[in-house]
Amino acid sequence: MAIRALNSVIVANYETAANASWHAGACLARDTSNPGRVVTASRDTGLITGGFVGFSADDTARTDNTMILADPVGSNYIDGSGVFQTNNNGFYVAAKRAIGDFQAENVNGVTNLSAQSSGYEGPRRGVGVFNTPGGQFVTDQFLTTATSSTTADGGTATYLPGAYLTVALVANTGKVLELANKAHGPVVGIVDKYDSAAGLLYFTQAYFERAI
Repeated sequence: MAIRALNSVIVANYETAANASWHAGACLARDTSNPGRVVTASRDTGLITGGFVGFSADDTARTDNTMILADPVGSNYIDGSGVFQTNNNGFYVAAKRAIGDFQAENVNGVTNLSAQSSGYEGPRRGVGVFNTPGGQFVTDQFLTTATSSTTADGGTATYLPGAYLTVALVANTGKVLELANKAHGPVVGIVDKYDSAAGLLYFTQAYFERAI
């Protein structure tokens, strides 16, 4: 899965667990058990109490990674099933390779005396996060359903320009989806455009606890 910044001012850095695994574009929140770290966000696992921080700029997973590329002449590409696609001008999504370098980050105790198996210099790594409201992005990290309540994801998403986006439940942790009922926020983005042919959602980052 992927995200591509069209307009963004700041990419912040946050700490993650060494074994964290998600894709670029995932919604991230502070870890309630370790506020210095971030984890994938969901509406039913303390998103509001943990605090939404933004969208991951990096992949921490080593499988199923994708990237968003630009082809202004014509989106001619081979999809994940080996099928040639030629149905869209502009941005399109394609598979991306990922390597395991720098996955284990135990710092050498000889060069850093605080680098033990636990503690601040223990096994951990960092991740870039788009955390500034007003940034504009293209992503494939979204569901084609809408949120129907605080405890359910379902219904039909239209993704019309101006529609609010919220965070999915834990079964789809890290994904965004359309906020069908304004009472079931928080709002983390506003739709700019939905390109169903390319399977990409254009949105502007936002954050407020409930839609108004």
